[in-house]
Order: sequence, then C-alpha cells, then structure tokens
Amino acid sequence: MYPKIKFKIDFKKDILIFFNFLRDSKYDEGRNFQWAVLKHYPYFKKFNKNINKKIVEDFVFKYYSKNKKFIERNLTIYEKNWKKIEKEFFVLIENIFPKLKWPKGKYIAYSTIWSMYPRFLDDKTFQIPAISKKKKIVNFIIAHEMLHFIFYEYFFNKYKKYKNHKYDFFVWHVSEIFNVIIINRPDWQKILKNKDNGYPEHKKIIEKLSKNYYNLQDLVDNIIEEVNKIK
Repeated sequence: MYPKIKFKIDFKKDILIFFNFLRDSKYDEGRNFQWAVLKHYPYFKKFNKNINKKIVEDFVFKYYSKNKKFIERNLTIYEKNWKKIEKEFFVLIENIFPKLKWPKGKYIAYSTIWSMYPRFLDDKTFQIPAISKKKKIVNFIIAHEMLHFIFYEYFFNKYKKYKNHKYDFFVWHVSEIFNVIIINRPDWQKILKNKDNGYPEHKKIIEKLSKNYYNLQDLVDNIIEEVNKIK
C-alpha cells in the first residue's frame, strides 16, 4: 500500500514557515529567505529582518482571505493532476526501494504563498504553491518531497550512524543530491516532465555521478563519499 496525499490549506503554517526561513537565514547567509520571501514579496525588505509576528500574520491572513477561492481551485487541480501519475510514480519508487514500506505519517500537501516548499520528516507533510500558473510543476514538487520521505526511511535504516542530529546537514546534502540524480533519469522525466536543477553547491557532484548508472547502495555510497569532500 502506498500513501494517499491529502491537499489542505492552513495559513497559520505559512506564518510559522516565514519565521523558519528568517531564523535559518543566519546559517545560509539569507539565501533561502531571499528565494522564498523577498524575491516575490519585496514588501518585507523595508523591515530589514526586524519583523514582528503581527506584521506577518496580517499579510498572510489578507492574502489567503483575498485568494481563498482561487487557492481552493488550484488545490483541486493539483489533486487531479497528481492522481493521473501517482500509480506510475509509486512503481518507480518500488523499482528503487523494493519491499521498503512507506513510513507512517500524515502525507499532507499544504498550500504556501512562499516560493520554496519545505518538507517535514517528523509527520510527512510538505508544502506546494498556493497559486501556480504552471500547475503541472506541482507533480514534480510532490514527487521530490515524497522521494525524500522514502529515501530518509531507507537511509537511516541502512546507515544508522547518521541518525545523530550532528549529521543533519550532511544527510540533507546526500538526500538532495540523490533526489536530483534520480528525478532527472529518463523514466522519471517521462511522467514528471520537469528537470530538477538542485542546489548550486551540488552541481559538480551531480554531473559526476550522473555519468554512470549505479544501483541504489552504490549510488548512495558514492554520494556519501563526495559529500565528505565538501568543506
């Protein structure tokens, strides 16, 4: 059995995610906050990171109130589009992770007005765009996050030492590189039709490891080896 994804609206989650991006900006020199928020909502630039919760609550609440019907319509389309490919997607997953059971979780896709789509390993939820002109790209986003969930299940079972939180960022590197290599394979592109560009710091590793076809363990071992070289 594979998980059935539910599509939901929760504007309070967007408020929380805003402050997650802001909090993490001290670790990535503000890159994700710029990509997710400032690039599309320059309104927040004038606060220069001195942003209180009331400002964000008002902004998010007004956006969702104004666009409620439009967002609901988008989520309905996303759900229909996902159902068209979900069986093929889960066959691809089974080919990579034969007999591996999906981890327990909520499997909810929440709408977001921000332009990055975080996922949450603890409850298996993630975010997708509240409104998107390119609606079929949402299938790619869903596939990307679902692949993360099953990969982490495999990885922590196979490489138990990395369960320690001191390796969180290391495992993040491994998982993102793995995702790009897998999703950009022809059989995946046949149903997703969107290339995964990944993160700039992973580009050389992805190019190197994409030249050959590896089985699952060899691929992961090679990624681990390359990530260990990242300073």
